[in-house]
Amino acid sequence: MTETVPLNGEAMSGRHGKKGRPNTVLIAIISGVAIAAFGLVIAFAADAFWGAMIGLAGVALTGAAARIRTDRRNRAAETAHGPGSLIQQRMRINRSRNSGLQFLAASALFPALEVILVSINPDRPLRLSAIFPTVLFVTIGITQLVLAAKERKNFENEFGREAGKQQAVEH
Repeated sequence: MTETVPLNGEAMSGRHGKKGRPNTVLIAIISGVAIAAFGLVIAFAADAFWGAMIGLAGVALTGAAARIRTDRRNRAAETAHGPGSLIQQRMRINRSRNSGLQFLAASALFPALEVILVSINPDRPLRLSAIFPTVLFVTIGITQLVLAAKERKNFENEFGREAGKQQAVEH
């Protein structure tokens, strides 16, 4: 068996990204698809509503991980052609932060829906299945916020606090 050696002379590990590190984003995408499939099974076998909610949580995980992967690829392309303007870099960081806030806001949806369903039908038992998608969305949201804060700190350390901020236009 021959070993693949790239142009820089380092042996490849068989994993994506940096040598010896698994591609966690790709793992998250695959996990999200598996969770969505599990939700589909639950929807047909047991409870259509919560099966759909679990499926949507899996789709959201897949979408968030795919967005991170796309951002990383775009950053790699930007560095090949320059990093983009300071405004574009700050906008990308703000998009990541806003995505985290949206996931945190959406995490309140699942327990709220469960409370609404119990209030509509008091005989319906309170189900703890709302915890899974809530925890998933909170985890994704906090991760996005932490990564955005770290990226903003690095950006501001390199270019200054006011770098890339757009000034209001006076009429």
